[in-house]
Amino acid sequence: MQNKIVTSAAFALAAAFAGIAPATAGSYAPGCTKEPQSAWKGVDTSAARAVGMGYAISKTKTNGSCHEIYVTKDGKRFELFFNPVTNDLVHTQAKS
Repeated sequence: MQNKIVTSAAFALAAAFAGIAPATAGSYAPGCTKEPQSAWKGVDTSAARAVGMGYAISKTKTNGSCHEIYVTKDGKRFELFFNPVTNDLVHTQAKS
């Protein structure tokens, strides 16, 4: 009986993490803005902001409600998430 409880708990935990992983892999789950896309600036404006912060850009894209800028700085890789309306940096994620 105890073995079934442990197995069920492990399965529930794995299912919970599986639900989180897709939201965090390649996107910023809380999002960056709720404004309509008609109010957004181009991804190049967020890229210019990243360059001004000292990052070297390798890739840019728009995903969900964020501008995603893939960058390097001091030999380390990061993914920066910018609000496409204000160009504010919302989240930084280190990459391996």
